[in-house]
Amino acid sequence: MKQALLMIDVQNALVEANPYQITERIAIWKRAISWARESGIEVIFIQHQDDDIIEGSHGWQIYSELAPKQAEKKISKSYNSAFKNTGLKAYLDEQGIESLIIAGMQTEYCVDTTIKVAFEYGYTIFVIESGTTTFEAEDIEATTLIEHYENIWADRFAEVDFLEELIKEEK
Repeated sequence: MKQALLMIDVQNALVEANPYQITERIAIWKRAISWARESGIEVIFIQHQDDDIIEGSHGWQIYSELAPKQAEKKISKSYNSAFKNTGLKAYLDEQGIESLIIAGMQTEYCVDTTIKVAFEYGYTIFVIESGTTTFEAEDIEATTLIEHYENIWADRFAEVDFLEELIKEEK
């Protein structure tokens, strides 16, 4: 089954705003990207744009430590879903991609919506455990949000597992 790694909104504006455990998440994301490239799994970068994150601006750019290679696909979006009005589904279908590995941010917005839409489209989904992040909220800690969403996704919408376990399964 052909796979792709979707890196959702790993952009300067969000990384520089210092979400929960960002240093640890960057390390996981770098490892995931390296593994995907070494394994021949396509890496697709999803970039959010809106009134605060303007396309082409510094904040809109992919964080430099995670920078895409020249030939890697970048898809710009204006909604929480990486699929809405982006051409992502058509691209995945053209490439014969049936399975998605998902990481990035924000857990409860763009990551969650993209997972659920991908599920509705029939993709097999793997989420990297501790591979998403978000910000502390006034009434709920980021770690609680992340754990809550990972529990919702697991066995309903996706397989949620640590990157090293996903790598072992691929071998």
